[in-house]
Amino acid sequence: MNKRKWRKKIQFWIDKYGKRFAKFKAWYDDHAMQRKLIISGTLFLTMVGLLIGTRVAPSKSRFADTPLNTAESFGNDSNATIALTSRKYNAKQQFLVARFKVAPQSGQYIDPKNIKFKVRTLTKQDASYQVIPLVNNNFVVVIDNLPKGYKAIQLEAINKQGDSSQITYDASSSIDPESLSSSDSELSSSSSGNGQTGAGKNSYKFVINEDKKFVDNHLTRQTQKEYAVQSLQESIKLMNREIRKEKGALTTYQKQLAADQAAISQAKNNQQYQVDKDSNSDNIQQAQADIATQKQNIKNVNKVIKQSKLQIKLYQKQIDDIQAGKYKFPAKVATKKME
Repeated sequence: MNKRKWRKKIQFWIDKYGKRFAKFKAWYDDHAMQRKLIISGTLFLTMVGLLIGTRVAPSKSRFADTPLNTAESFGNDSNATIALTSRKYNAKQQFLVARFKVAPQSGQYIDPKNIKFKVRTLTKQDASYQVIPLVNNNFVVVIDNLPKGYKAIQLEAINKQGDSSQITYDASSSIDPESLSSSDSELSSSSSGNGQTGAGKNSYKFVINEDKKFVDNHLTRQTQKEYAVQSLQESIKLMNREIRKEKGALTTYQKQLAADQAAISQAKNNQQYQVDKDSNSDNIQQAQADIATQKQNIKNVNKVIKQSKLQIKLYQKQIDDIQAGKYKFPAKVATKKME
């Protein structure tokens, strides 16, 4: 019975698809030229699709991305470091915003006019860029007309202000003009003009590879005032975060101080019940020493919190002055063509 059922099923499928297969085989045998054209066309379209995909799809360069918020030295003859603090790209409006923070190392003032930027792309782009000095040695570089597929950007930050602390000068020494040859004079004048000590140009090259991770199509282009206010607001946020951390540390120090005071009180109460008076006295002295440490910690933290709150007030005043047009920026906005 089962065999009959299987035979009927097999015969049913043969009858159903046999005719279709026969038609296909007949067409296959009679249309050899069409078959070749279809196969060749399919292969050709596949190759074209792959070629277009490799051209259009963004690819990273062989250079590694420069990490964010990492202080990089300008060079051996530089008195400052620079860090890339953020980068965002608006793919729809085709512009990129990179933020930088310059920090002096030797306590010397850094003139923002001496900080320059050069921007290059891995692939040739008809783009331009603006260098926007802000406040507190912050800079914004805005790259305009930057379409998708730029692959990578190199931003070279240059510090034209050399480190004067590395210069040695002996007031008692003198120069004999007759002992100098013409070639020595030419060398001296050419080397002293750049404010460096032979260590090369004070610069650092940042690399930003094209990446979806920092695409933000809600990013808006802003003025120098707006970028400066935004930078100060970020500084206020960071300071408020630090204040919260300091307050947490303050609570810990205060609890430890209270614990030390309780330990001394308890030790004194228990002293009448102990034979070893010296051991108890040592415990009291250790607690007293720790009390002195905790009091100093509390004093230091309160000082930091007070100074931070004052700085926040001054930042807010600076924001108000910028928005009112009273603040004079240390350097002007520079617009340049991409190299």
